[in-house]
Amino acid sequence: MAKYYLSAPVDEIELARSVQPAVVALGGSVPASDELRELTATRGMDHATMLLYQAILASPRNRPFIEALDRQPAESATSPAGEKLLIVPALFHGHYPEAGADAALAARIAANCGFEVERIPVKSVGTVTENAAIIDRHLRAERAERLWIFSVSKGSADFRAFLHLYPESPAIPRLRGWVNVCGLANGCQISAHNIATPLRALKYRAVCALFRVSFELMRELSPSHPLWREPLRLPAGVRLFNIMAIPLPCHVQKSVMGRYLAIRALGPNDGMVVCRDSILEPWPVYPVWGSDHFFRVPQVPAILYKLFRFLRSPSLESAGGMAA
Repeated sequence: MAKYYLSAPVDEIELARSVQPAVVALGGSVPASDELRELTATRGMDHATMLLYQAILASPRNRPFIEALDRQPAESATSPAGEKLLIVPALFHGHYPEAGADAALAARIAANCGFEVERIPVKSVGTVTENAAIIDRHLRAERAERLWIFSVSKGSADFRAFLHLYPESPAIPRLRGWVNVCGLANGCQISAHNIATPLRALKYRAVCALFRVSFELMRELSPSHPLWREPLRLPAGVRLFNIMAIPLPCHVQKSVMGRYLAIRALGPNDGMVVCRDSILEPWPVYPVWGSDHFFRVPQVPAILYKLFRFLRSPSLESAGGMAA
């Protein structure tokens, strides 16, 4: 019988209390992926997930960004921001807009906060390298002087590949920053899982053929692909902020249960990517508790209003996120 939920509701107050000694012992650091994987095996997924969340909140690297964003009002702005937000949408954004992959909600809220907004026309099922080339062409034609990138899920992989493959793009000096939302910019464990055996690879070759996309997409999104092996070199003067989903098993929507379980042994994940690996280091992160990869929890609109108010506020200068 199919499950409606992966687990029963959890006493999250008691769970948070129980991990506090371990959070204190971390001394402000955030556990690495291998540590979280071991904790999942020895203490369980609930413990490892709550520990990750509480460690992020306690980290001095993240706290200025989290507090600055939380201080912002969740409301529209009354004046233009004088900046343009370019959205790099997720995989299948043209096929399933109802899933939110096109970031239309973020676009509307950014516009309400005074930003000029445009979605970069990457392919709905394009490979990472194909979409990186589209981003380069689009930015070469862009004339706005102050630019922000807002990338979602695979869009973060597309934009990271653009930075790697086109470091001399003339638009880069006009970039103020990049917001990475549930990004696959270190690769995606579910993609690696889907091609790990001959039978699974055969299945996803058929899926790629159905959507008329190169099977190279699956290889590119694997964390072992050369695109993700070198550390990200963010251009000087560009800020980067991460927003990540952190769900307990009891929070996971039915639509992503299978994917969540497929990579469960790797530790806390959002149903697509290991949570810790969705963070681009060493830049600060805002964790969204209770959300899986589809980012459908009620607090999201308020977070987005606060985010876009933050990006145009004086708090930006003291909240980290700056490239060296």
